[in-house]
Amino acid sequence: MGGTALRWQKKLIFKFILVLFLLISIGCQTSDNHEWTLPNLPRPIAKEKALITSAGQSTDAYIIAEIANQLLINNTFLPRAKETDLVNKSSLVVIVGYSPTGLKAANITFQNEKDRLTHLLDRAVEQKMKVIVLHIGGKQRRNKWSDALLEMVVRRADYLIGVRSANYDGWFTKLSLQYNFPLTLVQDLGELKVPFTSIYR
Repeated sequence: MGGTALRWQKKLIFKFILVLFLLISIGCQTSDNHEWTLPNLPRPIAKEKALITSAGQSTDAYIIAEIANQLLINNTFLPRAKETDLVNKSSLVVIVGYSPTGLKAANITFQNEKDRLTHLLDRAVEQKMKVIVLHIGGKQRRNKWSDALLEMVVRRADYLIGVRSANYDGWFTKLSLQYNFPLTLVQDLGELKVPFTSIYR
């Protein structure tokens, strides 16, 4: 009788430990501090010369182009780059951020922008170029238009760098797992330079 009670107690303790372990695991996976990201790439994946362009015509692309120049990354910046602009380029950097003002200034529609990016990405993949995607606008840049552009572009991405606040719903993490590319989340632009440099050096 005593042996039966002891075995029952051991089973109960084992079940308690198992449930506790599962609860801790679930808590870790949903915690903001446990994201499947890299601080930067462990080794370079792309070569210069880079073609830097916009997806959505926000001013974010101009900021990244300036940072690339500061980092002495050999690049050409064309906010409305076309597939023919990939000649003599080795990588493509796409900065996602929808701006109705930017589209209006460029005299193009949202559909025009999507069509341009489709042709550009198709050519980049044909030429076996690495495609780097950045989303630096933060939570305020997340809207249905930016999200549509981001999902469209990351299907071809080799690496995504995003601002942490824009991943408030875990969507960047989900995309990186779905399309199998490494992801780096930065707090702000001050943290951007190290992962951006790691792409090339």
